[in-house]
Amino acid sequence: MILTRPYRNNPGIVSKALPAALGLVLFLGVCSSRSVCSAAAKAPAAVPAESVSGMAAAVRTAGPAELPETLRKEVSAAAVTAAAASLCSGTYKNGAASQEHQLFMDYGWHVTPYLYRDGRTVIHFDVAVGNKPIAGVLPTILAVRGSQSRSDWALNLKTKPVPFAEADSRKNPAKDENVPAVHQGFDQYARALLATPVDIDGDGVPDPLPAYLKAHPERRLLFTGHSLGGAAATLAAARLAVQGVSREQIPVITFGAPAVGNRAFGETWGSRIDLLRVVTSLDPVPGSLQTFIGGGYAQFGKVQKFSLSRKYASFQHPISFYYDLAVKHFYDSWDKAIAAGALAAPPQEYRTEGKPLVALAVYSRNKGFDDRFSPDLGRFVLDEYRALLPSYTVVGKGSLPGDDFAEPQFIGERARKAGASWLIVATVDQKRIGQTRQWYLTVTQHIRPLQGRNLPADTMGSASVSFDRGVVQTVLALLEEQKQQLKGVLPFVEEQRALWIGEEGDTNEDH
Repeated sequence: MILTRPYRNNPGIVSKALPAALGLVLFLGVCSSRSVCSAAAKAPAAVPAESVSGMAAAVRTAGPAELPETLRKEVSAAAVTAAAASLCSGTYKNGAASQEHQLFMDYGWHVTPYLYRDGRTVIHFDVAVGNKPIAGVLPTILAVRGSQSRSDWALNLKTKPVPFAEADSRKNPAKDENVPAVHQGFDQYARALLATPVDIDGDGVPDPLPAYLKAHPERRLLFTGHSLGGAAATLAAARLAVQGVSREQIPVITFGAPAVGNRAFGETWGSRIDLLRVVTSLDPVPGSLQTFIGGGYAQFGKVQKFSLSRKYASFQHPISFYYDLAVKHFYDSWDKAIAAGALAAPPQEYRTEGKPLVALAVYSRNKGFDDRFSPDLGRFVLDEYRALLPSYTVVGKGSLPGDDFAEPQFIGERARKAGASWLIVATVDQKRIGQTRQWYLTVTQHIRPLQGRNLPADTMGSASVSFDRGVVQTVLALLEEQKQQLKGVLPFVEEQRALWIGEEGDTNEDH
């Protein structure tokens, strides 16, 4: 076996000391004095919100006893699913810097991409460890990359069902459907993953996963993955269950993952795995083995289905679709909780002693953009500023008509009246390209001093929404430059805080 150390081509990814200075944080965080943790603390075991809490969409509320239980669980579960989708999206960068990695790092998370070779089996996965303990334990997520290389596809094509348990190794699942059997290639990948020493507690020392988890029963490790990565994550959890690790320690969330075993496997081991399968309405991969291979393959676990019309895409497997839909689902769940009085709406002002007050005005313009499958991007950007600025007051927000933006006079007046030292005016333009189903996004940022002799600063960026880079990914990329400039102009802006809880070519299944 050859163990390749974590990628070093981007030292920033593996440096705990590196200040978060680039990229956009959509939602990741851990409970802090400015976050609401009651929803996470009461989440069901299937979605361990004690491991990941929320998005950078500010939620403040009364005591946990006043929160409806069902809505609390829904919001917490949606936050965890969106977090998992984000890290899965970043795995396709193969260790290079990605906006998804930076998303975690901006909140102080330590993200390490791993490459492991075991003979002909090559696996890629990312591990994110939070920097603030919850109940004395640092939260950890392990995301396995989907198919992107020839070696990945070689494993995909090893479709022969093989006995899962060592005791059944001499039995033939093709002749006895009662023998729990799994996909040979996926199981090979999972075994290689579990043979990889991983630093899951942030102490800088890689540990064998089975031994570490059994020795630390209080530890929670969220497994996640897209497509092949989801299948490998599921079987890795199953293998850990065989070795005595409890299902509460190793929940699994998969996106567009194929079946991993036959019906006997699901019936025998399904209850030992805390599995949530996320699928879209037109993703053929989750049903591919049952349809084209046979062998008794069957799915198991809880299912969350995101419906997306065929007019957007007839092939809805790329992680970009899952990322957009997971983020939108979080916002929808959050709005539902706010409307019911379970959670408070985001605060329009927050002040930190000794930090200059920054006035915010964020507007969006929707020109032919269909928001049924993407979040409100103006609100998304506003939430990012709220997470980034230690002291802020919102003086303007909403949608704009037409193509030209004329800054309302009341913005400056409100900012000065509030005693702000700076004013940030940001706009998000969403435009459809002709009569096509393609769009491009433009993000602008104007930073104006309201006191002293500092100079204003402006930035603007545009990019199209492509098949393999969705709405959220595009906005994350566009806002990286704006946030970098913002931190250069406003030196008091530091780490964001939680406000809520390969080989190139057509082998890449994410394209």
